[in-house]
Amino acid sequence: MTAATVAPLGAVGAFADLPATTGPSRAVRAGRQVVIAIGLLALAVVVWEGIKAVTGTDDRTMPHLHDIVAYLGSKTSRGETYGPLLLRNMAVTARGALLGLGCGAFLGIVSGVLIARSRLIGNGLLPLIVAAQTVPIVAVSPALVLWLGTGWTTKVAIATYLTYFPVTVATARGVQAVPQDAIDLLHSYAASRWTVLSQVELPYALPLIMVGLETAAAFSVVGTIVGELPFGSKDGLGVMILTSWQFYTIQPRALYCVALGACVLGGALVLGIRLLGFVLSGSRPEGEML
Repeated sequence: MTAATVAPLGAVGAFADLPATTGPSRAVRAGRQVVIAIGLLALAVVVWEGIKAVTGTDDRTMPHLHDIVAYLGSKTSRGETYGPLLLRNMAVTARGALLGLGCGAFLGIVSGVLIARSRLIGNGLLPLIVAAQTVPIVAVSPALVLWLGTGWTTKVAIATYLTYFPVTVATARGVQAVPQDAIDLLHSYAASRWTVLSQVELPYALPLIMVGLETAAAFSVVGTIVGELPFGSKDGLGVMILTSWQFYTIQPRALYCVALGACVLGGALVLGIRLLGFVLSGSRPEGEML
């Protein structure tokens, strides 16, 4: 690398670095977040049981949480233990969610960069994206099933549809927030558009992109489950929801177990995205771009 190449990158850092935080380390903050999450989970349990005790709701409508967890060890009509059965279907939904999240993230980042760089594209594309998101996915999914069938394609398409919007908006807002002085400085050294994108725009926008990806991770689970709901699918949490709903009056705890599994899966994907953001940011101080 020549001196002419090193100079602008160092100078860009002077323009683009944000004030570094002097608070607790990331490990300490991560530990606090875990403690807070556990505390909120315990609070949710107390609230659930408290509402049940105060209102006198029967077990068919609102089972005890310990009964829901205990049901994971029960046997199904086919002699299978419910817990492993739930895990297998969670794995099926997770594969669809990850594929949809990957497709939505790629398309969202590309669209976000185009929207941020071109006012013409932004003014034309962004309203269409927003309008598309107002269409209820439950109204679209039956048509997709007719077009694409009940296989992986439909699940991935719906998950991609739901994850595309938050990543697009987050990427566009992050790239638009890059200081113009930093971009102008690289242009003065005849830096290519790819250099500006990879060395300035995407690193600067990374925190917002990761926030969009965390939101998209939760949406990907919802989209995959919606894709599994139409009759014809054989596996996945959506199929278990339909089955549990049909037998709700006989065994309501099964439906709550599936809901618990969906929450766990969504939380795991969001946590994975958060860890990915930690890895991508490396050892640099929080808020530093280069």
